[in-house]
Amino acid sequence: MPRAKKVLKRKHKKTPSGSFKKEKKDEIKEQLFPDDITKPIPIGAQLWLVHPNSTNIDIVKIVERRSYTEEDIKELKSKSASSSTESKQHRWEYYVHLVGKDRRMDRWVPYTRIRFTGPDIKIELHHDNHGFDEQQLKNHEEATKVRNVDQIQIGPHVMDTWYFSPFPIEYTKYRKLYFCEFCLSFFGLKSELRRHCRRCKWTHPPGNEIYRSKDQGIEVAMFEVDGGKEIIYTQNICYIAKLFLDHKTLWEDTTPFLFYVLTEVTSRGCCVVGYFSKEKSSELVPHGNNVACILTLPCHQRKGFGKFLISLSYELSKIEGKTGAPEEPISDLGQQAYNSYWKGVVLDILSNPKCKEITISQISKLTSMTYKHIEQTLKALDVIQYDSAEGYQISIPNSLVKAHKDKKRRIAADKKRVYVRPCDPKKVRWYPHHARLLYKRARQKAAQLTG
Repeated sequence: MPRAKKVLKRKHKKTPSGSFKKEKKDEIKEQLFPDDITKPIPIGAQLWLVHPNSTNIDIVKIVERRSYTEEDIKELKSKSASSSTESKQHRWEYYVHLVGKDRRMDRWVPYTRIRFTGPDIKIELHHDNHGFDEQQLKNHEEATKVRNVDQIQIGPHVMDTWYFSPFPIEYTKYRKLYFCEFCLSFFGLKSELRRHCRRCKWTHPPGNEIYRSKDQGIEVAMFEVDGGKEIIYTQNICYIAKLFLDHKTLWEDTTPFLFYVLTEVTSRGCCVVGYFSKEKSSELVPHGNNVACILTLPCHQRKGFGKFLISLSYELSKIEGKTGAPEEPISDLGQQAYNSYWKGVVLDILSNPKCKEITISQISKLTSMTYKHIEQTLKALDVIQYDSAEGYQISIPNSLVKAHKDKKRRIAADKKRVYVRPCDPKKVRWYPHHARLLYKRARQKAAQLTG
């Protein structure tokens, strides 16, 4: 029996010669060089960015775009004398990533600053996954590719943000958020903040004061805040931190953490300048992390607050009787601050005449630094020498000691500079959280026995 033939309908068009021609689907592609200036540039295009009032040019990648709002268009029309024809006709602005640079440099730019041709620029690409695997890093960058808040204001300080932070969805329509400088409640409108401030009675963070000192014209106070007791406050400080820290996981449950909030004492009260957090369970580990997250607000940087926070974290580790280190990954600015602190501490010990012969183990006991970071610091200072008879030795040149002492002398002599020194161990009033729990349980048990 002959096999049945299956008749297929050809989706072909017949040409004048009688042959069939396949029909091609019209693929709508965005042009990299739009013929019509009113059309947008495609996302993913790699172009050149011109900086205002400068001859600098950077290679950038288009990450996102958005059309101007009616208010933006009115503002452009009001500047008709100074704005170009392109800026009036092209109704898009672009979120660009500066290739080879940190994502905190990403920004929204107008069409007039983008160029389709430019010079060849050598770019050094840094392949640091910050502890993520390739897929996790890709998912993280996709979810946080565009900053959702452009600015925040805390008290009188207005700060441009660096990264994405997962604020509640109802706040995504605001480009600027206003924070109460004491309770850290945040609002989308300045009028809402004013109304809140008339009712807010807070003058300091909600915790125990563990440190206070006055130095170089700055009085600082440190507060320990339990994430399990002050959930709203600690969540709000995490929202702020995520705006300036890229590769950190934001935990919605702050119960497992203790927050150490550094404040500057003013006539208004104790205003937040930075903080660090640590896990409560880290006290039970002999070589755990003494910092989970650390931040100095950008408006208070270069005043010594960062080194103060680092020094206090190590003082707490000394009280606990263990070594500690910051949790990784750590930001590039954070790494610079830690490297500077580690070098200063190690040089203080090596330049002491009483410590002419000292081992890495002894340095660790004096500083609570881990062996790994001590070795890294000694290599960075280039003070490790190899002797065929005695092996590796620490040998510090007099020029390095002199330069270190001169730097400390200059900082101490500059009375006009607003600067806070590392914390004074004698002024720390603190004991471990785990010890407090044990003491509380012992008291409860004693009360039950006596009762």
